[in-house]
Amino acid sequence: MLALLLVAAAPAAEASLTDLLAQDVRVAAIGDRLARHGPCDGWLSNPGIIIQDPDQYAAALRPAARAALGLKDGPTIVAVLPGSEAAAAGLAPGDELLAVDAAPVPPAAAGRSFARVGATEALVEQGLADGDGVTLRIRRDGTEREIAVASRRGCASRFQLLPGRRLNASADGTYVQVSGALAEFAAEDDALAVIIAHELAHNILGHKARLDAAGVSRGLLAGFGRNRNRIRATELEADRWALYLMARAGFRYDQAPAFWARFGRRTDPGIFADGTHAGWRERVARAEAEIARIRAQQEAGTEPTP
Repeated sequence: MLALLLVAAAPAAEASLTDLLAQDVRVAAIGDRLARHGPCDGWLSNPGIIIQDPDQYAAALRPAARAALGLKDGPTIVAVLPGSEAAAAGLAPGDELLAVDAAPVPPAAAGRSFARVGATEALVEQGLADGDGVTLRIRRDGTEREIAVASRRGCASRFQLLPGRRLNASADGTYVQVSGALAEFAAEDDALAVIIAHELAHNILGHKARLDAAGVSRGLLAGFGRNRNRIRATELEADRWALYLMARAGFRYDQAPAFWARFGRRTDPGIFADGTHAGWRERVARAEAEIARIRAQQEAGTEPTP
């Protein structure tokens, strides 16, 4: 999960760029903690950096983004997670990425585009995936240097905050994305961890690939027949796994029922529900039952395992 980044500037009325970056760091840190403690045999996608690029902003907003976030001409590290491999290697905000394992970062795109950041993320993830670490060529204070960053075992996913007013989160097999509105709604980190762990579980379990292989529609036909039933099964599975991911990472997983109740009361469509997600009362009841199982495992001295 490389660069956990901000993909666009939100309207000034919503939040400042620095406020959004703070939320982005929060999403990244929670995701990184969950991924580091997950039951996965792979390697983390991200060594603990958040990168942004002038290209991801509309032209009129680029000067403000450069001034507020210290962006250079290319992909720039805007935050480093404390305790991460990136921090241990000496990477710092303001470092401009020039190359990843000798592969130069892509050139700037025409107009507003996330392509260069996404491609740079992919290069870093590929470099970490063999377990031997990655070498980043950076420019700092006008001087170029190479910095070796170690790989770390964990669950592969990249984490992003997306500006938006809707209470949305999603997972596509590579990214876990959380809207700014949902991050604000889940004001406590344990509450936000419920959402991020749920989406991370989707990626760990390969739900998107499984549904795609089965030809399951997630569009207008999602709420009908086998589409509904198969989607619902993956959502229930992600709810269940999220609690174990939280427990392993030291989050207060017993806060999940209260969060699902509050979230459900805010978002439940009632009779207009398509059946792909359980109602909030069922989610609460299932969470409470699973919490009892996790506590039993912990009392027996075993690591919580789904």
